[in-house]
Amino acid sequence: MAALVNELPLVEPVHDYFAEANVLSADLQQPLREEIKPRVAVRLPKDGHYQFKQADPFRFEGILSYQSGYTQVAGHPSSKTSGFTTLATSVLEGLNVLDVVTADRVVAQISTVHPAYGTGQVPSVTFLGTRFDNLRIGGHKVEVERSLDILGPRREDDRSYFEDEEVLDRISKQYDRIALAKDLPEWASRDYPKARPAVNGSLQCSVVDGVHGTPGASFGHVIDLPHFGKIFLGELRVDRECGNPNKGINDKYKFHLTMIRLQMGCLAQGNASVVALDANGQGSGGGGHKP
Repeated sequence: MAALVNELPLVEPVHDYFAEANVLSADLQQPLREEIKPRVAVRLPKDGHYQFKQADPFRFEGILSYQSGYTQVAGHPSSKTSGFTTLATSVLEGLNVLDVVTADRVVAQISTVHPAYGTGQVPSVTFLGTRFDNLRIGGHKVEVERSLDILGPRREDDRSYFEDEEVLDRISKQYDRIALAKDLPEWASRDYPKARPAVNGSLQCSVVDGVHGTPGASFGHVIDLPHFGKIFLGELRVDRECGNPNKGINDKYKFHLTMIRLQMGCLAQGNASVVALDANGQGSGGGGHKP
C-alpha cells in the first residue's frame, strides 16, 4: 500500500490571484443626490492573466469630472522567483472636484510577489508607480511627501508585516506625527491616536507622510479644508486572513490603496474615492504532496 501512495503524481502548488481597480466612486447627498458606482472597474480572474479598461471622459454636473485614464490588473508566475506576481494599476487624468481639488494625473500601483507554497507565505509588495502629478487644492500647488516604502522589503525569515517591529514602528510614527500636530482638531485626535499601528485587526497607514503648500490645516496625509471638508491622501490598509496549515492553505494578505478620499461637507455633501486598488492572493499545496 505504501508503494501505491508513493506512486501518486505530485500535484504542483497552486496560487489563487486577486486584484481589483477602479478610478472613481462616490455617494453624493448635496446639492444633488447620486451614487456613482466604481467606474472603469476591472477584476482579475482567480487564474490570473490580464485585464485592461480605458476611461472615457466623465462629468457629473459641475461636481466631479475627469478627462481620461485606465485600469489594469495582471497575474502570472514570477520570472525571477518560484512565486506568483500580481499587478494592479489605476490612473486618472484631469481630475476636477468642484474646482477645488484638481490634478493632472493620479496613479496608484500595487505589485506583489507571493512565494510558492512551501517556501513562505508572506508576499513582497511595492507601490513603485504611485504618485500625484500637479495636485492642487484651492489653486495652491501641493507638494506630497511620499512614503512608498512604508511596509519595507519582505523579511527573509517570512516574518509577517503584523509582527515586523520596523513596519509597526514606521506606522506608529505616522500616527505620532498627526497626534502631535499643532491645533489638531478633536476628530483627528480621536481618529489618529499616538502609537496605533493596528485598527480592528488591520494595519492602517498611508503612502504619504506629509503635504506642503495646501490651504487649510494639514497633518500627515490629512487635509482639513474650511468650506470644503476633509481630504485623505494615499490611505493604505493591510488585512490578513489566516490559512489552514492542516489543509495546505497559506495565510491570505490583502492590500487596499485609495489615493484620494473625500469627505465633503459644505460646498457639497458626500463621500468620494479617487483611484482605488485591491490586491491579494493565496497559495496552497494544490491537493498533492506538500513540497
